[in-house]
Amino acid sequence: MKYIVALFILFLSLISCNDYSKQNEESLKLAEKKEAVFKTISKKWSFIFPDAKPEVNKTIEEWNEWEQFKRELKEKPKTSLLAFQLKVKTVSKRADSLTLSVPENFNIPQVRSRLVTLNTKIKSLDTFIHLEEIPEKRILSLITEINEEIKGVYTQWDEIIIKKAIPKEVGEDVMIRALDTTRLANKKFQEKVIENDKNQPLEIEQKDSI
Repeated sequence: MKYIVALFILFLSLISCNDYSKQNEESLKLAEKKEAVFKTISKKWSFIFPDAKPEVNKTIEEWNEWEQFKRELKEKPKTSLLAFQLKVKTVSKRADSLTLSVPENFNIPQVRSRLVTLNTKIKSLDTFIHLEEIPEKRILSLITEINEEIKGVYTQWDEIIIKKAIPKEVGEDVMIRALDTTRLANKKFQEKVIENDKNQPLEIEQKDSI
């Protein structure tokens, strides 16, 4: 009986050791895979903020939300994949406030649209980097796309400054107001003609009935 019990205990020990060995092997493989993903992302992780015109810099330097977003995104994690995941989560929160705090000088639909697109790309990065199976190629692609969107935002700002710097011809403001007044008058005249055309058949029917 004692012999049987001893064999049974030995059998359980062997099974337990085998299970532990498998778990340990799987843990090592997972750790190696995460380390490989970390190295791949680390090589690609670089966000470029173009040199802006002095007039643009003057505005964005006082835009705290943009400066915080920029500083957060440029800081590269150096320890682990988890550090990248935490970084992207923080950057995503920073990006949420950009469209709500655009400086008056840049608060036009084109700029807001660019910022929304930028935020969407970062949200996608946040989603993919937290998946159990991280799609490395998609992560690398999104880093490139985010850089393109950042460049597009700066290009839009430069266009605003350039347009403001173009001098207006003498009397241009007066001419624009005159054209607007003419357009308004023509519109009212057209509306009156259309209204008369609508009423004309009714008048003819009334005459015929008489």
